[in-house]
Amino acid sequence: MGIFDFLSSKSFKAVEEKGDRLIQSNDLGLAKQQYEAALSRLERSAPPDASEHRNRLEGKIKELCESLARQNKCNAVELIEARCFEEAAELLALARDLTGDPQLIRDIDRLTSESVADAPEPPADEPQTMDSETFDPHDEAGHFLILCSTLPDEIQQAYMTYGHDFQTGYVALNNGEFDLAAEALHRAMMAQGDRITYVQLELATAYLHLGNNHGAQALLEVFVAAFPESIRAYQALCEIYWESEQYDQADRFLQNCPDTMKRSVEVLLLMGETLFRSGKTSDAVSFYRKSMEYLGWQEPLAIALARTLAAAGRTEKALSAYQEIMASCTSCRRRADPWVRHQYAELRYDAGDVSSELLEMYFDLCRENLENQDHYYYRISDIYHRQGYADEARRYLEIAQQLESGKP
Repeated sequence: MGIFDFLSSKSFKAVEEKGDRLIQSNDLGLAKQQYEAALSRLERSAPPDASEHRNRLEGKIKELCESLARQNKCNAVELIEARCFEEAAELLALARDLTGDPQLIRDIDRLTSESVADAPEPPADEPQTMDSETFDPHDEAGHFLILCSTLPDEIQQAYMTYGHDFQTGYVALNNGEFDLAAEALHRAMMAQGDRITYVQLELATAYLHLGNNHGAQALLEVFVAAFPESIRAYQALCEIYWESEQYDQADRFLQNCPDTMKRSVEVLLLMGETLFRSGKTSDAVSFYRKSMEYLGWQEPLAIALARTLAAAGRTEKALSAYQEIMASCTSCRRRADPWVRHQYAELRYDAGDVSSELLEMYFDLCRENLENQDHYYYRISDIYHRQGYADEARRYLEIAQQLESGKP
């Protein structure tokens, strides 16, 4: 089976009908996703009567947003009555983003103000964050419990049963002590006998950090056979295959994963990256686009597409893709990832842009990414120079040189 074959060729109408069925079962959030995916597919297929279908889909999405907003508001009221103020605030913020109804917005703002006023102040002597008084970094057992608390419940429970050597190895692994981690985790694996457990996954991770790809690969291939839905294992094995240029092996490996995973964003990214790393850049571009036709617009896939377009030298298309990502972030009232804005700024700079808008973007990046400040100040100096402002260019060049000389 080819890498594109599993992507459904369903029409936008079929996706829309799935959304209609979800409405009937009151799965409003999933229905909204299906309508958005149908709209995305419609825009790409561009039938003669696209305008009529677009208006219908946009109307359904708008109606759903209002229904979801009202639903979230009602749930928030119940949470406020139960004095769960933080959870209520999250639902109210989501509801406000979804609705365009002025009266509903006023109701939401009033509830938000009331919930903030009613929320109790935390006791002054109660620590709100884990600090040196509540967490001793040298307490291995406490450190282990903290690390496990970030894992899904079923994995937490498993990790608690693997014994002291596993605890020592897992803490060492997360502290960057990879030799110690490998030794302790190997003992923990031996204690498991013939059982395949998450110990193999963590030991493989330690081996990767030590450059023992062969040992890591052997462990991961056994682990995946027992845990076929572990995305961490798929990501690690693909990295090994890519590094050794076993692109066909990576392709076969991904094609053999469970069907449910083939339609996940994480595995689609691995498939696209396999194409990209093997030099099949045009295929990677097509793959990311087909993936978003199937799933609807997804930011991780959009970022991968923009990066691939840039690597292929398709600068205008890449800039357009990054602009779409940043616009999506703005519509969700959040700032675009600094990495995305870095890539966008660099593409514009390489294309000869010396605008004040780009200058301001580099100043923003300076404030957000302190490690790369010298690079951004060099860019700022050059833009000022090309704009004809010699004094400013000289000033920021000196700042860049000072920052660069101060780096370890």
